[in-house]
Amino acid sequence: MMKENSNTVQTFWVSLGSLFSFGLVIISSMIFSRYFLKEDYGTYKQVMYVYNTLLTVFTLGLPRAYSYFLPRVKEAQAKDLIKKITNLFFLLGAIFSILLFILSPQIASVLKNEDLKLALRVFSPVPLLMLPTMGLEGILSTYRKTKFIAIYTIITRVFILLCVALPVVVFHGNYITAIIGFVIASFIAFLLALYLKYMPVKSTVKEKSDVTYKQIFQFSLPLLYASLWGILISSADQFFISRYFGNLVFAEFSNGSLELPFVGMITGACATVLSPIFSRMSYEKVDFEKEVFPIWKSVFEKTAKLIYPLVIYCLIFADTLMIALYGQQYEISSVYFRIKLILNFFTLIIFAPLLINMGKVKFYSNVHVFIAIAVIMLEYISVKTINSPYAISIVSLICQLSKIFILLIGVTKILQVNFWQLFPIKLMGQILLPSTIILFIERYLFVDLLCWDVWVTLFASFISYVALYFVVCVTMKINYVEIIRPLFVKK
Repeated sequence: MMKENSNTVQTFWVSLGSLFSFGLVIISSMIFSRYFLKEDYGTYKQVMYVYNTLLTVFTLGLPRAYSYFLPRVKEAQAKDLIKKITNLFFLLGAIFSILLFILSPQIASVLKNEDLKLALRVFSPVPLLMLPTMGLEGILSTYRKTKFIAIYTIITRVFILLCVALPVVVFHGNYITAIIGFVIASFIAFLLALYLKYMPVKSTVKEKSDVTYKQIFQFSLPLLYASLWGILISSADQFFISRYFGNLVFAEFSNGSLELPFVGMITGACATVLSPIFSRMSYEKVDFEKEVFPIWKSVFEKTAKLIYPLVIYCLIFADTLMIALYGQQYEISSVYFRIKLILNFFTLIIFAPLLINMGKVKFYSNVHVFIAIAVIMLEYISVKTINSPYAISIVSLICQLSKIFILLIGVTKILQVNFWQLFPIKLMGQILLPSTIILFIERYLFVDLLCWDVWVTLFASFISYVALYFVVCVTMKINYVEIIRPLFVKK
């Protein structure tokens, strides 16, 4: 089993790249929110929505195949396996790009936005360039080279910012200009990813892999089914708001309905690092309760310590954050932001790598099918009865929480523990209760009483919150040193 400290360091590098990535996404969103009309910004976000939705379909669950199969094959066979899966991505990317170009009028009609026809056709080369980059994290994580994930993410996101946002600011370009910049940046990412994919195995002698295309698809297709239903769950609210409330409301929704960066950053990094470890443990048939559960518990506790204080802060100061980031015209986005933040209390639970790599893909897929059907039916009913975009977001929240709790029941069976053992209840209370009290007092002081500028309010409230939370940690004996120490101590 990998040393935990090593896992912490590996997770840090993936997290660093994700943090940098999200920071640049926020910067570009801030720029577009101020330089584009709401309608144009909504169109740009719809292009990204269409791409990200269809991306799940055309990747066929293959990105996770790297971290599943690579720990199980000899190093000499790794190069051939990587080439096999990458070739599939080339084929799928080409099909995706062609269909996106041809079907752009139909997609524009479904989303009731004629501007999407040209926008999607300009964007259509992106899938051909970006699909072969998929799965890079799984390869580098398997060979404990996650430092290069951070390097890749930082370089590519800087180029995206320069190519997408800079022409808009300097040359007063529109959303088409931004999309052209995205295509150029995708080509740079494509070249760098292809080099990094083969870097860990470039010095090994190539040997034909025992893993066949049939085995790859036997693993990936059930994941595709789960992913298809999963994308329906996560994107149903985007579809209904886009179709029934227009691109202006969609722009407000898009800015607010975002996952707190640190949540995706930390949980995504943990999932990337843990996937090959769980795959190896399953292959070696270790005692799950003795070997796997301690890792689960340790990761959950550390993740809660990092995420919960930030989620509480953003929940209470959501409106101030939206105004600071996007301007006064997007204050309404804070409603969607608060709804999304409630989900972040539970999305820190890293169950997917465990279920998938322990052979519970069918169960994982079936849960997504059930929840997807429920969310589509309930959101459609809410459109026809309540007719509010906020109601759609609330329905989505309830369904996604239901999905998490059902999957956790499956986790208890694997780890052979009862449901409540999965949660560090005492630690959660020690973090959430005092944080909530501190932040409500701060909100009353800085927002209601002093009415300071939004940036001054955020700076003053966050600094004072950090100071007071430090006192809470000392009093409650909440240990953060165990998270930081591995980054500086070599073993």
